[in-house]
Amino acid sequence: MSDLYILKGGKIMKKKIIRIGFYFLIMILIIGALNLQVVSSRKSIINNTNIPVIESTNELRNIMLTGYWNPTGQMIAQFSDDSYLNPDGWKGGNWEDWGYNIYSFFPKPGTYNGTFEVDYQNTWEDFWGITEEINPIAIISFGAGAGPWEIEYNARNLDNWVPDNVPPYQPTPCPPDDTKPAGYIRHSTLPVQAIADAVNDQTTVNAWVDWNGNPGAYLCEYMAYLGMWYQDIHNTTNETYPCLSSGFIHVTAGLPLEDAIEATEITLREVIKSLLNPNSPPNTPTIDGPITGKAGVKYIYTFNSEDIDDDDVYYYIKWGDGHTEVWTGPYASGVDFDIEHTYTRPGTFTIEAKAKDTKGEESNWGELTVTMPRDKEISSSPLMRFLQRYPLLNLLYQWFGQK
Repeated sequence: MSDLYILKGGKIMKKKIIRIGFYFLIMILIIGALNLQVVSSRKSIINNTNIPVIESTNELRNIMLTGYWNPTGQMIAQFSDDSYLNPDGWKGGNWEDWGYNIYSFFPKPGTYNGTFEVDYQNTWEDFWGITEEINPIAIISFGAGAGPWEIEYNARNLDNWVPDNVPPYQPTPCPPDDTKPAGYIRHSTLPVQAIADAVNDQTTVNAWVDWNGNPGAYLCEYMAYLGMWYQDIHNTTNETYPCLSSGFIHVTAGLPLEDAIEATEITLREVIKSLLNPNSPPNTPTIDGPITGKAGVKYIYTFNSEDIDDDDVYYYIKWGDGHTEVWTGPYASGVDFDIEHTYTRPGTFTIEAKAKDTKGEESNWGELTVTMPRDKEISSSPLMRFLQRYPLLNLLYQWFGQK
């Protein structure tokens, strides 16, 4: 009897263990389903409470807008899905049926804390966290500045920045981009001229492209550089989510909010048009002109670049003697552009030139090597040997000698 009781007791205990295990399995499956539902409805960007959580709505590509000081945060507020920053609700889903979602990120007006605080370290963490989450196809960043709608073309990889409000007062790392030397300049890939033309045509806001300046060595330029850098990193053929366009715009603080919102929406439309109709860069410029001559004499050199999209082109020319023509133009596509240049000293020089169309696409560099030989008979004289040791005196001698 005792053996039978033990046997039955063992079977009862075994059934209880199986039943309990079954209950645990059901609980695990329920918890897992709940977690899966949460993950599928909300994606976590990063373990940082400053960054709002983006809801996954569809498979459309995302465009990222950022702002700092007023009105740059207020004018993009309709595209924020943060209920505190935008209590009226997110308006960026398949915006205007263009086929892109628009998301905006900016600090809380007035206090300027939260996402993209006035702090290099916070901005660095927020930028890389958000871009990792939404994989933007385009980035348009805004900041308060001279404006009124100043479209910046350049951003520098600086190793010395205007101090921010929170220690450490310089970015870490500094310079931010360790793949390029300090002072390296990246360029906007937004359709900069098209944006300026559209804003000027459709509003009273004065829009212009700052081809040669910089965004100011503070958080505006820092954000501008991060965006242009991100675009360069993610602009490859094997990229799952390529970023095709990025740039920065300075907006005057006194611009009425209604005008700022209108200019923002016009800018967005031009960027989306460029995404839907990709722009091709101009051809490498040809350079024609004398390849030998005499120092101190003016020579004419001819540059020509044809743009596949028939956009006007600008030329960036380095003469090889320290003189540079920075984005002269615009000139018609495929039409010769003539310019004079004088080499003030003998030597061999390499002329380098590249072209850029009005949407900001740049060509490869073209080259032409020229030689300005020394006059053997004159250079053998004691006077010329003396002057060759002092280039400034030599230049003055040549100048007065031609009078």
